[in-house]
Formats: sequence, C-alpha cells, structure tokens
Amino acid sequence: MTECPHCHAPLPQPPERFCPSCGTDLAAAGGFEAPPPGYPPPGGYPPPGGYAPPGGDPPPPGSPPPPGGQTPWERRRELGLVNALVETTKLVLSRPTEFFRAMSIAGGVGEPLLYALIVGYVGLFASTVYNIVFRSVLGASLSQIGMAPDVERALAPLLRGGMAGVIVNLIFGPVFIAIGLFIGSGILHLILLVLASGGRGFEATFRVAAYTEAAALFNVVPLCGGLIGAVFAIVLLVIGLSEAHGITRGRAAAVVVGGAFLIGMMGGLAGLGHINR
Repeated sequence: MTECPHCHAPLPQPPERFCPSCGTDLAAAGGFEAPPPGYPPPGGYPPPGGYAPPGGDPPPPGSPPPPGGQTPWERRRELGLVNALVETTKLVLSRPTEFFRAMSIAGGVGEPLLYALIVGYVGLFASTVYNIVFRSVLGASLSQIGMAPDVERALAPLLRGGMAGVIVNLIFGPVFIAIGLFIGSGILHLILLVLASGGRGFEATFRVAAYTEAAALFNVVPLCGGLIGAVFAIVLLVIGLSEAHGITRGRAAAVVVGGAFLIGMMGGLAGLGHINR
C-alpha cells in the first residue's frame, strides 16, 4: 500500500496529486505517479490521447502538463521561447481549470515571475499608448469646443501625467508589475491563511497570480480591453486559487473579493493622503 511521505496515511490508487489527509503535494514530494494510459481520473485527465507510457510519444502540443508537471513556459528551453509563451497563454486563457490543476505549486517563483513581467508589460505598453492617444484627442477636443469649467475640472485627472508619466510607466513598468504581484499575492495569501485555506504555501498563491497576468493582454483591445481583462483576471484568480490550494470555488471567490477590497482600501487611503498634503 502506498503511503504519504509526510503523514504516512494510505493513499488512494492511483494516487492523487495531493494527500487527502494532510494536503502534501505528492508531486513535489516524489510520491505521485501518473495514472496509466487511458485512465480518466476526476478533473478531465489524461490529456487528449492519454498519458504517454515510458519511452512512448509525448502528449500533443497544447495539452496541459500532467498534475504536478511543468507548464509550457517552464519548458521553454525545450519548446522555444515564443512557442512556450504562446502555449502557456493559450492554456491559461482558454483552459484555466486544466492549467491550474496541472500546474506545479513548487519550483520557485522566478519562472512564473518572468512570464508575468513579459505579458504584463505588453499589456501595460498597449494601455499607455492608448492613454497617450486618448489624452491628445480629448485635450484637443476640449480646447476647440470650450467645455464648461466644471466639466474640465472633472476630466482633468484623465489629462494629467503627460509624457513624464508615460516615460516612467514604460521604463519602470516591470518594477511596478513585480511589486504589484508580490503585494497582491501577499494579501491574497494572508486572507487564505485567515480562512485556513493557504496550507500549500505562498508560492502556490504567487504562481496563480503570476500566470493570471495573462489577462493583461486584453489591454491591446482599444477602449474596453482593460475592463475585459480585469474581469477575466478575477475569474482566473478564483479558478487558480481553487485548484492550487484544493479549496471550493466559493471560498476562492471570497478570498479574491476580500483581496480586492483591501487593495482598494489601501489605494483610497493613499489617495486621501496625497490630497491632504
């Protein structure tokens, strides 16, 4: 009988990714073996065509890794940088449940952070360019039609910043993205711990947040892309936290809502302090 290497509780056959008694990641602990070819365990595995037996053909391109396996991005030396980036993004956006269920929750934060910096910067660059166009067009329109003073004051925040703000965004964008990821992941994981749901570690939470940054690519869509990306990011976070930490969708949604509330409150307090200075 197979036992959990951490708590020594009996494991179901074939073993699942996480120990049902203590929640240990059996893939990271070396106690997880992929099911035999053709076996369909709960959650939609194996990938199309079944698991490849030892020495057999690998899964077809675009299939999520087996539970506890590396994402396509973490196999980019084998797949190539562009292919790994595209495949990972396609999986996150089109098959998030399978992606986050298969994603390893161990292996360091460097690889997912690099992925988040790349896709996040693409989205940031697109939104910055659109903001430049919006400011120039709207500013010229206001000067021509002579808007009322009250309306001009209301729209002033949209027109401030100028090229200095744009340059800061483009140069220090990766730094802002990285800081935001660590702060956001820390807040989400703190709420997970309060709800007794974060036992699989901060790294699992960070990895979910990093790969969720794929939603930033919606910023390339003019006007409504940012809103679509924000909504999609919330959905990805709920699915990712649920799968990575083995909790219900409802509890994961409560964590995301609580995190959004705390981040919004912090932003409001920062804005109030800026006004009072």
